[in-house]
Amino acid sequence: MNIKRLIIFMLLFAFAGYFRERFFEHMNIILASVYRGTDEYANLHITIPLIMKPFRYWSYPALYYSKYVFTFLWTVLFFLLSYYTINYTSSNKIINKYLVGVYLSLIIIAGLSMGIGYIINSTLKNDEYTLSRWLLGIAQSPIICLILLAAENLYTKSFYSHHKNKSL
Repeated sequence: MNIKRLIIFMLLFAFAGYFRERFFEHMNIILASVYRGTDEYANLHITIPLIMKPFRYWSYPALYYSKYVFTFLWTVLFFLLSYYTINYTSSNKIINKYLVGVYLSLIIIAGLSMGIGYIINSTLKNDEYTLSRWLLGIAQSPIICLILLAAENLYTKSFYSHHKNKSL
């Protein structure tokens, strides 16, 4: 495992996590401002980042539903970071197949949870929504990547011992 590359990728994860958090923090403030018809930034003594200013002119439904799109985009970003981290730091490339499977599973389960919650409750604000957010929170972090990298030696040992026993 290439430790220098791993450190660089962990810094990229840290920056991505920070900017993701700040983005949604500001998006929620803008959402509240539009909903209440007030200037929440002035009330909170916060300066709106230049990149977020166009969102102030969006309608409340556009802002609300765009958060789902942005959540998906951030999930894709964290998947790509994980994929390249494993690709450039690990000698065992099969781990990326597990990464794809885990991400697909998280997205599918989160989507099913949201869909079932909406069908049953006609809203996206109950426990199903909380589960979905929690699952996508995992997908928008380095947790999966780190677990797979830590498990690399287990997979390698298991693979070689399995094939060694077959040849006996």
